[in-house]
Amino acid sequence: MTDINNLRTRYEAIYGSEPCNDFAIFEIEEKLGIRLPEDFKEISTFYSGGLLGGISHHEIANISEATNIVQETLRLRHSIGLLDCYVVIAEPSESLIVLNTDEQPAVIWCDAVEAKNINSLSFNNQPDTWRSYKEFFSYLLDEEEDE
Repeated sequence: MTDINNLRTRYEAIYGSEPCNDFAIFEIEEKLGIRLPEDFKEISTFYSGGLLGGISHHEIANISEATNIVQETLRLRHSIGLLDCYVVIAEPSESLIVLNTDEQPAVIWCDAVEAKNINSLSFNNQPDTWRSYKEFFSYLLDEEEDE
């Protein structure tokens, strides 16, 4: 089981601390009508989005001109009918990574053409999944440390 403090130490050794404030997390939950998982909130105390594991993640807090998780989640809710329990955290080349705020798997990384199948979880090509956000974050750190 990966400990959040271990993730913090590993992340800060590479990038230093880039925290989101509590208000930013509250604002995301309010605007999207969801409750973020505790591990996501804890990781946001030192990681606010950006490049990690070779993937550009959307900004967690809406504090700059960068694409953020609120605007991308709302866009996909409108364009493909993405269920409210999903938060769009990244859109790597021709793929989509979402956080499921209600159940496991907590993180789903699928092909962009499969995005419309996220609601039903019936994929033609099985996506990569993680049981929790902290497991996904640990995977990203492993990728980062291997580079």
